[in-house]
Amino acid sequence: MTKLLVTLLCTCVSAFLFAQQSDTLLLYDIPTTTVTAYGAKAIEPIAAPVSRLTETELDRYDNSSLLTGLNRLPGVRFEERATASYRIAIRGASLRAPFGVRNTQVYWNGLPYGEPGGDVPLNFLDAVNVDQLEVIRGPSGGFYGPGTAGTLLLNTKRLTNEQKKTAVEAGLAAGSYGYFRGELKLESANEYGGYRQFRIGYQRTDGYRDHSAMERTTMQYSSLLGKSKEGSETRLHALYTKLDYELPGGLNAGQYEENPRQARPGSAETNASIHYHNMLIGVTHNQQLGGWRSEFSAYATGFYFDHPFNFDYKREANLGGGTRAAFTRDFTDDLALTAGAEARFQYRNGQNFGNDAGQPADLNFSDEIFSEQSLLFGQLVYKPGAWDFTLGLSSSALEYTVDRTFSANGGAGKTSFSANRPLSLRLAAGRQLGKGQYLYASRADGFSPPTLDEFRTNEGSLNVDLDPEVGTNYEVGYRYAQGKVKAEVTAFHFALDEAITSFTDERGTQLFRNAGQTRQQGLEIGAGYRALDATQGPMSLNFYGSYTYYNFTYQDFEQRGTNFSGNNIPGAAPHTLNLEISAALTSGPYLNVFHTFMDAIPLNDANDVFAESFQLLRLQIGFRRGRYDVFLTGANLLDEQMSFGNDLNPQFGGRYFQPAPGRNWQVGVRFVPPTSVGGYKRSAD
Repeated sequence: MTKLLVTLLCTCVSAFLFAQQSDTLLLYDIPTTTVTAYGAKAIEPIAAPVSRLTETELDRYDNSSLLTGLNRLPGVRFEERATASYRIAIRGASLRAPFGVRNTQVYWNGLPYGEPGGDVPLNFLDAVNVDQLEVIRGPSGGFYGPGTAGTLLLNTKRLTNEQKKTAVEAGLAAGSYGYFRGELKLESANEYGGYRQFRIGYQRTDGYRDHSAMERTTMQYSSLLGKSKEGSETRLHALYTKLDYELPGGLNAGQYEENPRQARPGSAETNASIHYHNMLIGVTHNQQLGGWRSEFSAYATGFYFDHPFNFDYKREANLGGGTRAAFTRDFTDDLALTAGAEARFQYRNGQNFGNDAGQPADLNFSDEIFSEQSLLFGQLVYKPGAWDFTLGLSSSALEYTVDRTFSANGGAGKTSFSANRPLSLRLAAGRQLGKGQYLYASRADGFSPPTLDEFRTNEGSLNVDLDPEVGTNYEVGYRYAQGKVKAEVTAFHFALDEAITSFTDERGTQLFRNAGQTRQQGLEIGAGYRALDATQGPMSLNFYGSYTYYNFTYQDFEQRGTNFSGNNIPGAAPHTLNLEISAALTSGPYLNVFHTFMDAIPLNDANDVFAESFQLLRLQIGFRRGRYDVFLTGANLLDEQMSFGNDLNPQFGGRYFQPAPGRNWQVGVRFVPPTSVGGYKRSAD
């Protein structure tokens, strides 16, 4: 019933909103607001742990991925097991994400981004497709889709008619291990409020390890389709990605020590690798409907997936789509209601073959999979004086239907799986404590169903007994922003039941199981200090630091006669520290220094294997004059042996380690907008 209501609501909203556009003309300039968490305006305090990275901040980091920028934030760890094989751990271990991004909701330019169930192909996005981002840490039900880790809001810059220009940005970079990157941005805005942009990003590398090359091309087109004097606005976003990368595989301790650059034996011979073609087209529409503000989005996506791995060969074709609609009514200056719905649908045709020296051999099994996810949500915000109170409610449902049309081992037929959460609750209260100070507390339910790759694993099993994760998160936070100082402190306690954990069989296939109860407690601190401002002198100087403490333990977990209760959860570092210094002269030179300390990480449930702690030092030096920026970037300058993404709980072979590159360098040049000082842009964000 929930799925039917969501589908009907989104369909009706779509028809109504687009029917309003018959008188749309590009004659009016309606200011747009930046997309912010939980629908809040940028100037409003939010009773939630939300971190934001602006275009200016992202420009300070290595553009090969979002890894460096995201990892500066407390409570966030972006990992890269192999080149372009990303995963994100927000407030926790990467326990159920041996590959890919899971348990995290992602929205790109207002469009739901990811498959029903929570698999998110974040590697389809290049850094050129993201100008600013927000991270919500912890469960965000009551407004966004299901997940216990957090939510990412990714956006590209939108020109306004104040700029009235055609803008060109471009960049080239080359570096260690055959690295090469090129990007181009063409954007235009006119006096009528119209805009359009085209972006292309290309990146390749031979890789630090054997059999770890990567090549990716992304092309994005975005435009304003229409504006009206009544306030309606329609935007189009299209993204095409071609991605190819090799999988070197995990190493055991002996191999890791002997030669961290080697691939797992057999990976090259079987051509273990991933090949994608992906297309995403979406439309967003905002409009004032009487006393209501509406936000609507709809998208369609499709990809072709070709994946030889060490023992099998998988090919899949996917078609999907979805909608999201939200309506907000400000009854008074102090009281606002938001209600809406979201739906995602997917059809996948997948075959699994034997692997004959990197070519598909005999067919093992063939599946047709239908996936449906739905969400109903509502949020009430009341702001009397210095206080604000938030009540959020949501109801979500997920269903998979697998029609196994062929199986070499028998057992063809249909299998269905569903995971529903009738009600999730979020309560939050905050108070402004004078100028620039804000204190809040919240309680939020977490619900995260198994993803399709967890339910339907590579070797063909259908995990019908896998239960969704459910839990409750309590936290308190404090933010301070006065003068040259900004700081935030958050403490949380998350009680999770039916936690999903990963392990590997003797072939290296990733499998999943429920691990009973866990308790996840932590402290997250971030602070920045603007010592010198280039708008008031010849130099800018900024300091930033973040610290994360985690105490994540199993409360009730017994597996194969072994009791792991009380042990630390694999994949979570107890202590993480980030420090940054950024300096720039108005005459052109600039310097950015980044240091990360990562504590030792347990890699299995028994806590008898650890990834050693490491110190990661990066720097960027450059010279920016006019529209030209020349830079040199160095990473892992201490040449430490480390892994950005370990494999957890391998049952056979002890292949825990995915070595990260040693000391490496990049040199590049960018053609950038003229509104900048040294290494920093003077921009509205």
